[in-house]
Amino acid sequence: MLRAAFATGDGININRHFGVADRFDIYEIDRDNKSFVKVDTRRIDSLGVSLQHDDSLLERLADEIDDCNIVFSARSGEHARKILYDRKIQSVDIEREVEFVINKLFTARVDIVDPRYKEEKERKQNNGDNKNHSFENLQKRHPCLGGHSNVTAGRLHLPVSPVCNIGCRFCSRGFDKSVIRPGVSSLVLKPEEAVETVKKAREICPELTVVGIAGPGDTLATDSALETFRLVKENFPDLICCLSTNGFRLPDKVEEIAKIGIETLTVTVNAIDPEIEAQINNFVIDSEGKRHDGVEGAKLLIEKQLEGIRLAAQKGIVVKINSVLVPGINDKHIPEVAKKTAELGASILNIIPLIPQNEMKDIKAPSCADLEEVRQEAGKYLEVFRHCQHCRADSLGIPGKGKDLHNELYKDRKERAADTFSHG
Repeated sequence: MLRAAFATGDGININRHFGVADRFDIYEIDRDNKSFVKVDTRRIDSLGVSLQHDDSLLERLADEIDDCNIVFSARSGEHARKILYDRKIQSVDIEREVEFVINKLFTARVDIVDPRYKEEKERKQNNGDNKNHSFENLQKRHPCLGGHSNVTAGRLHLPVSPVCNIGCRFCSRGFDKSVIRPGVSSLVLKPEEAVETVKKAREICPELTVVGIAGPGDTLATDSALETFRLVKENFPDLICCLSTNGFRLPDKVEEIAKIGIETLTVTVNAIDPEIEAQINNFVIDSEGKRHDGVEGAKLLIEKQLEGIRLAAQKGIVVKINSVLVPGINDKHIPEVAKKTAELGASILNIIPLIPQNEMKDIKAPSCADLEEVRQEAGKYLEVFRHCQHCRADSLGIPGKGKDLHNELYKDRKERAADTFSHG
């Protein structure tokens, strides 16, 4: 039996934000027998509609539904989700009719929620699953690891990696000063330019805590990223270093990554089934320059990714998984990615909605409801990060503030280095 709370103003629609909810309708839902009954209506007094969103108000609202497994609201902020999570109450943001959502619980192939959610979360907390001390500390300073730092901590992406060694069907890289998405940069830097760039970035964004490298190609396809991180660590030991990669060369580079002192690693894993991966990625190019196409290449890529994740976690490096959600291809499979990578030592998962482009330009992007559905299922195995901003490869700023300062950082730079932007 599942007990669910619905933030509603009329008893019909989910149309209240959690932080200003003045009413919760409580339902008991029997998913096995496909039946439900409303057992209570809890009205909140005038304090409950305050716009202050202070923690005491949110705590009070959470207290009102403390006997529930899950709450559905039009929107719940980061602080609210944290408070609910601590109470082992699952939070889902959706604006639909109450009965539509209940019926969805009966019919969805991928479960939105599970009655065992509370028990599973309690087990993870008691066992310390995916929550080591290093990860907890980094969450306070890294805006892409959950917690609340996405609105307080700044990050800089240094675009020093122009070459990629795999061929994702959704990837469309290029040089542009205004487009906000991965794979885009206004220029490519040389490793020796990193120190001056970081100095300038700290002047523009004093909140800077993380220096990352996320392209515009793959960070391990050449030595440029690791050379850059060495310089950053030597000159700015207080900054967190974060490397993003497709993971194809990760097993060969883990020792070097650990020796440099890179604290966090993001690996993009879109599938652990070669047949599915081959629908997302065309080919890989190995260190000898040989191209491996289709399922053969997909199998090789997955083997390297999983081995690299295992080795990195053993070294004490905090590992985040990125998975691009492609409707009709891996939307039902991502929970398996979460389960497997969690077993290997990953700490958090970021599910990124597909941007329809390149060979996947005709595939419709997943809806918010689609994304939430997969997040809920994958979240049974691995903590889910929910604040991805589709950052550029030359981003600067605090992600949660919604303003990218890359133009200010590079306003005096004109070169584009497009001739080095390639596969291989």
